[in-house]
Amino acid sequence: MAVPAGMTTLNLSGKFSINKTLSHPPEEMLELQGVALLKRKAMGAATLTVVMKHYKNDSGDECLSLEQKIVGLDLGEPEERVLNWVEQTKETKLIGTVVTKTKRVKVDEVENAYLKEEWSADTLENGLILVHVAPEDKNSWSAEQTWGIGEVNGERRHVRRIAFTGPNKKLEHRFVYDYLGEN
Repeated sequence: MAVPAGMTTLNLSGKFSINKTLSHPPEEMLELQGVALLKRKAMGAATLTVVMKHYKNDSGDECLSLEQKIVGLDLGEPEERVLNWVEQTKETKLIGTVVTKTKRVKVDEVENAYLKEEWSADTLENGLILVHVAPEDKNSWSAEQTWGIGEVNGERRHVRRIAFTGPNKKLEHRFVYDYLGEN
């Protein structure tokens, strides 16, 4: 389902579900991140739901709170991301301890061409959410992501594009989400 006409990257609050038909399968990327086969199979069969809250904290910083859910899998506590490009360390149940940093950028500030594709006019105007994720050791893999509102098959959708670098492999993934309503 498309996002509401007024939704932009200035407020991505809502409940979303991954659209498996429009998204790339995550299994290979999860394998390169060291996720066990049984968990990869379970994730491939299940549907990921994300509840996002987009807000400003007491210091006036732009923030995203993300709660990811898969029926039958414990993905841990919600993630709180401050869009200030300061590294944050988080223990995840799926891929271990990761270091993330997040900020808002204009599309022309993104280096990887794949991460710049398919964005709506308002996303080009207001900017993307740029996310960098790597394991705590920062040596085995890394992922650079852009999040925003994209044009997919003529519909406005929440989209995440990922440039993943793993052991001897580079992947490009697109995750497209159905909008399920307000949280």
